[in-house]
Amino acid sequence: MSAAHPMRPSSFDAASVPALPAETAPLRDLAPLMRPSSVAVLGASPRPDSFGNSVVKNLLAGGYGGRIYPIHPSAAEVEGLRCFADLQRLPEAPDCAVIALPADKVLPALTQAAARGIRAAVLFASGFAELGNTGRALQAELTALCKRTGLLVCGPNCLGLANLHDRISLYSAPLPEPLRIGGVAIASHSGSGCIALAGVGRFGLSHLVSVGNAAVLDIDDYLAFFADDPHTRVAALFMESVRHPERFLHAAQRMRAAGKPVVVLKVGRSTQGAAATAAHTGSLAGSHAAAVDFFRSAGVVLVEDMDEMVETCTLMAESAKRPAGDGLAVINVSGGEVALTCDLAQTTGLRLSVLAPATIDALRGCLPAFATPSNPLDATGAAVFDMTMYARAIDALLADPDVGLLAVSQDCPVGLGAKGADNYRAMAEATAAAAKRTGKPLAFYSNVGGGLHPRTVEPLQGSGVPALQGARPALIAMRHFIDWHLWQAPATHDDAAPLAADPAWADRLASGRALSEHEARRFLEAHGIRATREARAANADQAAQCAAAIGFPVAMKIDSPDIPHKTEAGGVRLALRDRDEVRTAFDEMLATVRGRVPEARIDGVLIQEMVAGGIEMIAGLSHQPPFGHAVVAGSGGVWVELVRDSSLALAPVSAARAQTLVGGTRAARLLDGFRGAPPADRAAFEALIVRLSQIGAAYADFIEAIDLNPVTVLAAGQGVRVLDALVELRAAPSHPSTKAGDKP
Repeated sequence: MSAAHPMRPSSFDAASVPALPAETAPLRDLAPLMRPSSVAVLGASPRPDSFGNSVVKNLLAGGYGGRIYPIHPSAAEVEGLRCFADLQRLPEAPDCAVIALPADKVLPALTQAAARGIRAAVLFASGFAELGNTGRALQAELTALCKRTGLLVCGPNCLGLANLHDRISLYSAPLPEPLRIGGVAIASHSGSGCIALAGVGRFGLSHLVSVGNAAVLDIDDYLAFFADDPHTRVAALFMESVRHPERFLHAAQRMRAAGKPVVVLKVGRSTQGAAATAAHTGSLAGSHAAAVDFFRSAGVVLVEDMDEMVETCTLMAESAKRPAGDGLAVINVSGGEVALTCDLAQTTGLRLSVLAPATIDALRGCLPAFATPSNPLDATGAAVFDMTMYARAIDALLADPDVGLLAVSQDCPVGLGAKGADNYRAMAEATAAAAKRTGKPLAFYSNVGGGLHPRTVEPLQGSGVPALQGARPALIAMRHFIDWHLWQAPATHDDAAPLAADPAWADRLASGRALSEHEARRFLEAHGIRATREARAANADQAAQCAAAIGFPVAMKIDSPDIPHKTEAGGVRLALRDRDEVRTAFDEMLATVRGRVPEARIDGVLIQEMVAGGIEMIAGLSHQPPFGHAVVAGSGGVWVELVRDSSLALAPVSAARAQTLVGGTRAARLLDGFRGAPPADRAAFEALIVRLSQIGAAYADFIEAIDLNPVTVLAAGQGVRVLDALVELRAAPSHPSTKAGDKP
């Protein structure tokens, strides 16, 4: 329990917090940047529209108690403060330098700052990695300079930062008006994201950080600072990329250990969004599915848009109580909006509490005879004018053992008339009073957005009951609230020893030469993944002999390292029933393939056993920078792209995680025996997923992807068979050869 967080005595379970990795790099002390006792402003100017002038004005207007040193080569003063011609003329080495200069002057200014003994800097200028190769080279110089000197840098290409509790504003944009100081820390790769989230005025702010290009410090550094900051209760992160997964995970674990939620809006989910991200800061968004699994494993809350983030942060920041379970109860006075709540609860993944008989009886005892005791509850219009009735209904719901969180749904738009505002104000008063009588959390929400009538929600201020806007974002925020409190760290490792790389296979993969399917199947078999029986033939007669030895019917496939997708090349024949069909198919297939892919190398033709029955699945492994490898499981076969039924998890995965992964697909119902069909060997398929994960860890430097499609899952107890295998290698220059052992 964090001593800095007295408002959350029971808001998290310390047992759910995983141990911090011992190998993580030491945390950086950001005090010179986040809490400087003195600041130099390079580029300070008397011009009121300049960044340098804005910073000086923000520092003065905010009541900064430290020393401010404007730097200007000729001006006598800026905003009433004495100017200095350069850093060398200052009476001391300031903790931090704000550099409001163009990009071409930033590196010389940083060099002078480091020589003067300054320990931190804020860089506003654009023209770095977001500008292409020239800008990337300039940013690389900047990063190298800071690494040599130890300078802590916010930016470049940013708005700066503000520490609201300590009245420190190293920020070039106007601060929100009115400025609410509180417990939400915002860090954003996007400057506009900073302005938007800070300006909604729905929650008080502890810090505001425009991260920009993150040439030196990234969001994970600020997140680690927020974990130890006594004024921060919630971190809101607008992220374009995750550049340092281990550091972010470490910081997120520190936040959870302190009982502080982390709420992330990760952009770049679409192809166009990823391209926009790369253009904006010069960073890659990465696979969204991999990012989702990464954030899930880190125990952070992942939201999809600004409205969802605002409602989630409002709820997290203002509610200090832990939900008693995952059940939600909702009270309203409208039958139509009760139906809306039911619809949205289903689509947002909320579980509505099942009311106990005693709760039903209590509701019958306080509501009109025409009311129907249920959840969500329509307390009827009579409750609007009878606060005793309304309060008793709230208490009855809160007393139910299956209710973890109670939501009070009452519209109160800003255009509400005076009489309506007074009526609904009484309902807010009853809600605030109920919060004092219970240990369970409550939330008040209006079904429409666009603002809350100030008179209606005024009684909720300071009550610990947040006032939310919009039925959908409000209910999603409640789901996030419940999920965050009840989250348990996922198990990633079993007790089984990790798979050791075979030196001979490592040397083969290090060459970067593509594997044919025959070689790929040998690799998989050597690592415990069973494929169908096969033989390779060089001519039609050999093919017929191989087929007879395996047993009819057989499948025939072209074997070429240059043809990863055989069907499109005409390189697959199925259900060949005798020698003559095999000979004919051999000649026809070779002619077709050579016509369609004339440049392809052909190592022969594979004759494979046909597997009768079973369920076709896909299993895969793919490299997902910057997170490492991920495994994929889902519905397989030729329609895999059309069906799009798959789940992804970052490696390594445990047996339990593989079970959850497979269970997240629609095909899991088929594996378990759909509509009376016998169950398939789901456990064997899950074991294959675990083994793929282990292969990814053992050969991480060599394998780009493994695609097993289809994998036939046989009846329970009979295992799985890989029918088709593709192993894609990473580019050869990145592979140091092991130089050990013979080729496999």
